[in-house]
Amino acid sequence: MTSWGFWTLWLLLFLGGGIVAYPTESLKTILEEFVFTHPAQMSISYTDLTTSDHIGIAENRPYNPASVIKFPVMVAVYEQLHLGKLNLDDTLVFTNDMRVGGAGVIQFQPPGSRFSIRHLVNLMITQSDNTATKMLMEHVGLGNINRLMKERGLKHTVVRATNLLRAEGLNYSSSRDMNHLLVQLYRGEVFSKELSQEMMTVLLRQQVKWGIPKHLPATIRVANKTGTLDHIKNDVGIVLVDHHPYAISVFTQRAPNRLFGTGWIAQLSRLVYDWVLVRSQGGGAGV
Repeated sequence: MTSWGFWTLWLLLFLGGGIVAYPTESLKTILEEFVFTHPAQMSISYTDLTTSDHIGIAENRPYNPASVIKFPVMVAVYEQLHLGKLNLDDTLVFTNDMRVGGAGVIQFQPPGSRFSIRHLVNLMITQSDNTATKMLMEHVGLGNINRLMKERGLKHTVVRATNLLRAEGLNYSSSRDMNHLLVQLYRGEVFSKELSQEMMTVLLRQQVKWGIPKHLPATIRVANKTGTLDHIKNDVGIVLVDHHPYAISVFTQRAPNRLFGTGWIAQLSRLVYDWVLVRSQGGGAGV
């Protein structure tokens, strides 16, 4: 049996046994048990997008968001679009000082190459391109990103570095903040319904799927953004389940190695999905 299969079996026995009378409290207990039995620092934020039921486990603890911060960067780009200060078809010039290693293809292009803002946003989100991210952050400005996050109610998100490989101790966010922004996006509250949907569409094109989507059925659409460094594994996203779509954000750090962190997020995601499925089908006590 796979690890997530074990947790799913435990989940069904837990709900079926009628241990907890209220469904949201039962999920909280399950997640707390999951966190307790895994040797890493974990933060989880979950919101049912139909009922607004919410669960947070250490959700206000600041973490290095790594590439998850690219989601707020995209939102900041779209604010500039909303304000009429840029057009997605405007182009930016790639220069040597914009080059960042790690993920992405822009770093391998010759200096002087031009790319539309639309293309850079797509690469930043779907392929987690670090150079595209730096170009966009420099263009929009860190001050605008930080101001916007405060205006949208994000209490722990601060961006001070545009090179995400050198952002330790400089960039911070929390699972609560990212879930809060995801909920706003799903509800069409980020500038307009049209712009919110456009950003959702970009997230739905995500190609990096080691976390939240990994163990879910292929028919389930997930709009997510991952973040990965040696000791950090994060994933935030919206899972479009019929009747009970939900937003979930998971931050981890201090995992024994990369495989543990990525595997745990995928397991936890499947655990939440199965709980939602049982709930929507009327299983479990008090559901």
